[in-house]
Amino acid sequence: MKLSGKQVAAARELLGLSQSDLATLVGLTRRTIGKFETGAADLKGSTLSLIQAELERRGIEFTNGDCRPSEGDGIGVRLNFGKAAVFARSTAQGEKDAGR
Repeated sequence: MKLSGKQVAAARELLGLSQSDLATLVGLTRRTIGKFETGAADLKGSTLSLIQAELERRGIEFTNGDCRPSEGDGIGVRLNFGKAAVFARSTAQGEKDAGR
């Protein structure tokens, strides 16, 4: 699946992440994320895979044509609230275990 910059931007918005937040999580600069989201730059497949994995770990599901034709092309993002809750619980538990 090829992610678009618009999908990444929408996913970030759903999660409440800034470009800087996402950049830090995947080891890029905010500027790189911004350029990709606006279509001013392409990213290597391996970099896109890192971004996709990080967003999916937090509950994002990318939809690329898996909807019925009557509903449009189906390209977009959605938040799986169950997965997001599991991520939030595991993060909170990790912070608790670390004594934060």
